[in-house]
Amino acid sequence: MHARPECGMTEISDALIRDIQAAMGALVRQQRPGLSHEVVQLDMPIGQMKTLFILWTAGKPQTMGQLAHALDVSLGTVTGLIDGLVQRGLARREEDPTDRRQKLASLTPTAETRLLRMEKGRSLVIQRLLRRMQLDDLRALRQGLVALAAAAGSSASARARSIEKESKLRIAVHQRALESGARHHA
Repeated sequence: MHARPECGMTEISDALIRDIQAAMGALVRQQRPGLSHEVVQLDMPIGQMKTLFILWTAGKPQTMGQLAHALDVSLGTVTGLIDGLVQRGLARREEDPTDRRQKLASLTPTAETRLLRMEKGRSLVIQRLLRRMQLDDLRALRQGLVALAAAAGSSASARARSIEKESKLRIAVHQRALESGARHHA
């Protein structure tokens, strides 16, 4: 007979996962109007938007082949998408210095500025939401997000651990400052 995992644990885990997914879905739906406004301001076809975000997240120039793979489209389709972004002043196409047969696509400063503005706006919204939360809930959320990043991969995990250490240090410094201030006023 096979050893079965604890039945209750799997069911509880599955229920928690469903609850987390539902909460994340509710959060996304609540934030959708602001995101939709940002996306509408870009005023471009969805394929170009996806290409823009892939270039943004890559953080470095991408070959047409890399973009085609990331978008799961043909090289011809990527060429058209990049052409559209170049015409809008949001991307540039250059020869790959290591292989002249290859073309590299990258973001223009205009695109980077627009994307940074979008990211900053989204970040401010998240900060406002987080400031409404209780300290214990913030700690639990941080712990959960660090664990989620760890599950997503080792490089994300290393970055998440670094962020957690920095966060704990900032909190400790802030708490000491508060305690010191409270002693001076007492």
